[in-house]
Amino acid sequence: MTVNRHLGEGTLQALLDGGLPPGERPAAEAHLAACGECAAAARELRALNERAAALLAQGDVPAPVAQAQMSLRARRARRSTHWGDARQALLRAAVLVLALAGVAAAAVPGSPVRAWIEQAVLPAKKETLPLAGRAPAPPAQPQAAPSAPTGVSIRPDAGAVRVVLTGASPRLRVTARLVDGDRASVLARGGARAGARFRTAPGRIEVVDAGAGEIEVEIPRAARSATVEVNGRVRVAKDGDSLRVPAPAGAPGGGPAVRVEG
Repeated sequence: MTVNRHLGEGTLQALLDGGLPPGERPAAEAHLAACGECAAAARELRALNERAAALLAQGDVPAPVAQAQMSLRARRARRSTHWGDARQALLRAAVLVLALAGVAAAAVPGSPVRAWIEQAVLPAKKETLPLAGRAPAPPAQPQAAPSAPTGVSIRPDAGAVRVVLTGASPRLRVTARLVDGDRASVLARGGARAGARFRTAPGRIEVVDAGAGEIEVEIPRAARSATVEVNGRVRVAKDGDSLRVPAPAGAPGGGPAVRVEG
């Protein structure tokens, strides 16, 4: 045996069991005395054997039978030279012995055999802990999709379009713009769509009781004339190829705000 190589788990187990062949024992003991890593592995293995034997004794498993099973598994693992892999082999051997001799005991909640299996073999459960000093984040709330606008559209009557808003909220915002095409339309967005009612007639769109929100008015460029009336006053008029606001944008008393685009 080459003394500068680490002893495999099977060799260590056979040495502890007294089952190492006489021709190998002196060299193994000499290596164990000189190698701190193998000495530590032997101590860990001895402690593991003692713990397994104690637990098996609590489960009324005959010690000679358990020891014979463990030794058999150890001799099969003697080719291993890596202690980490060998330790896993020993744990699997211990579990096999427990399964053969103490299945009922290991299945009982609170059993020391069961606790040993869970601690030595099963992977530890990972728990995510909140960061110190930081409260857990509240669950995300689903965001409601924005409400689709409501509205109507008409064709000009003899080239004329008239849009009339009655009962409009003072917090209403009205935007008028020129568009390409041959139809005039009115769209209500936000709070304006909640109570607004639409009425149409040839060349006329009427919006009743538009609440706080937005009203968008689209007027065809090709229209000969067009007006937007808000609460009885003409607030937007088509003048040639543009729109104008003949009255102040804000009505007396803080009425609906009106603006034009294009």
